[in-house]
Amino acid sequence: MECTRKQVEPDSSRGMCRYRAAFAQSRDAILFLDGDRLRDANPAAVSMFGVPDKATLTSLLITDLSPSHQPDGRPSGLASIARLDQVMQQGEAFFEWRHRRWDGLEFPAEVLLSRLDLDSGTEILATVRDISPRRETEAALRQREQELAEAHRIAHLGGWTADLCAGEVNWSDEACRILGIDREAPGCTLESFVLAVHPDDRERVRAAIEHALNGGQLDIVHRVVDQDGNVRMLRHRGHIQCGDDGAPARMIVALQDITEQRELETNLRRMAAVLDHTRDLVSMHDGEGAMLYMNAAARQFFGLPDATGRALMRPEHGWDRSGLPPETLSVEETVWRVHPEWAARKVLEEALPTARRSGFWEGETALFDAQGREVPVSQAIIVQHSETGEIRQTSTIIRDITERRALEDRLRQEKRLSDSILKSLPGVFYQLDSRGHLVRWNDRMMAVTGRTATELNGLNALELLAEEDRQPTARAIQEVLTQGYAQVESRLITRRTETPYLFNGFRVELDGELYLLGVGIDISERKRLEIGLRRKASTDHLTGVANRQHLDAELKRALAYYHRHGGSSALVMFDLDRFKAINDTHGHETGDQVLLETTARVARELRDTDILARWGGEEFVVLLPETGRREGTRIAERLRRAIEDEPSPTAGAVTISLGVTTFRAGDTPTSVMARADQALYKAKNTGRNRVIVEDGDAPDL
Repeated sequence: MECTRKQVEPDSSRGMCRYRAAFAQSRDAILFLDGDRLRDANPAAVSMFGVPDKATLTSLLITDLSPSHQPDGRPSGLASIARLDQVMQQGEAFFEWRHRRWDGLEFPAEVLLSRLDLDSGTEILATVRDISPRRETEAALRQREQELAEAHRIAHLGGWTADLCAGEVNWSDEACRILGIDREAPGCTLESFVLAVHPDDRERVRAAIEHALNGGQLDIVHRVVDQDGNVRMLRHRGHIQCGDDGAPARMIVALQDITEQRELETNLRRMAAVLDHTRDLVSMHDGEGAMLYMNAAARQFFGLPDATGRALMRPEHGWDRSGLPPETLSVEETVWRVHPEWAARKVLEEALPTARRSGFWEGETALFDAQGREVPVSQAIIVQHSETGEIRQTSTIIRDITERRALEDRLRQEKRLSDSILKSLPGVFYQLDSRGHLVRWNDRMMAVTGRTATELNGLNALELLAEEDRQPTARAIQEVLTQGYAQVESRLITRRTETPYLFNGFRVELDGELYLLGVGIDISERKRLEIGLRRKASTDHLTGVANRQHLDAELKRALAYYHRHGGSSALVMFDLDRFKAINDTHGHETGDQVLLETTARVARELRDTDILARWGGEEFVVLLPETGRREGTRIAERLRRAIEDEPSPTAGAVTISLGVTTFRAGDTPTSVMARADQALYKAKNTGRNRVIVEDGDAPDL
């Protein structure tokens, strides 16, 4: 039945409403355990674990809410047994745990297990706090439930009188109903009353009656079993009337069924245990504004006396406000006492009006602790209204966010530092997810590629590379993710062209996800230097044609091809006739100019596949791939005429002598060069300015 101001109900019922509201509105998951089985849970637990409803949740084992293994490798089942044993032996256990939601998603949590020794037996209270938001630098208060749970009705009162002289007892109708006695049955005596008592309590009831007959008061609580077999709790309070002779004559007794009241008191203790074990600061004010309750964490924070072990509320006397300052008789005065001025104004001008209007407000404020220090907090205010719209209760739940604020400040500092480092890097920085998509980059990446942050966000990194470089780069990315490191050269598509870059990648794990962190360095200048070095290593420094080392390498490759595949290739060796006379007559500078002119004219007559090399001094070699004896001879003759027909501007007429040979089976570079040299020698000795083919060469077929 709904709790309203129109009902006449004891303070204990209203207290139960308040405690159940606080239980239901807690942002932490609160579970009551019976061994490894869930017995009860608050709405926050249903939400946290993502189960359809409370009935589903309470049908599970605690291992159903955990993955198979914890992060340290232990099976969750064995680890949970160890924790349950710990709390039963030590009374409390606080630890971190990996939980699993109904949909299979896992999340880290702080768990506080507490052993509750209640009149009804020992229970285990589990308070579970999801710490994912804290690790992500921001925690949000969970919205508390707005409605109070319905309270139990107080049982009807009954009464009976005993004529001690006649030995008879008269029962009221309600007393008969409560005790299960037939008032029309004969022999209604004190003993018949005792027989209606639970067998285990009868001796205690007889002793209480005897005590009253001897001048004491009758006040005893005992059990009875009703007609349905249910055990109910009753309270008897009465006194003795004496006759004129001073002897006991009548016993007048009031009877009350306090079963529901005792259940309420037990539940109140459970709710108080819940609130006293949470680390949040919790307080409750009644409809007139007086503070009724402040939990242990709040009392400790404000330096108020500890109320642990004291009954917070008794049905006869109401709430126990011992230790609460007089300012707490008003919500407004409480606000001014506990908040700094700026925070108090925020609460009074924004938070309370919003909560009184809509039932809830949530935001960040600050409190003064016991030492007078200002502490940043996250605060939720819940206001419950009656059916007529009147305020019935104002509850406040506060969480210290000092640690979160410090973490946020540290993260901001680290971000500024990391941004400075990224800006100072000599190349482009990138962070890729496991799919190879960009999640972070530095300013240089945008400047080099000409892309905006919006364009880069989530972009497949391969799209920034030249088409032919994408496949090897994709393999390198996979190598990083599987082996931890890789390096690859690729061309980055920049604003104007494709620029060669050296990309390095390292695997990192962040929040359980794999990422690739890397830096790309522009190696254009290095490539240019490498090309220059290769050119210097393979060309003659004066004429710019191939040098002897380069010719040796090309000749070896040509012979290897010839020996594998057959065909024919020719080699021509030539030198300038009477070159010494040119040097002696015109000087070495003119001689060098003649060499340059000669190589330029010869090069014009050669094919793209032919290789012209300076062998030494004025001696040169031409390698003619895929060329037979006849064609080689024609090319040599064409070269001779090209030199003869165009005198040197500085030295006059210049001629060359040429020797020609072709490849043979078993040839080596030395044997081929030797034959060409012999043919050149013959050309020199038979008059110069001519082409001689080595006699042993086979004719073309």
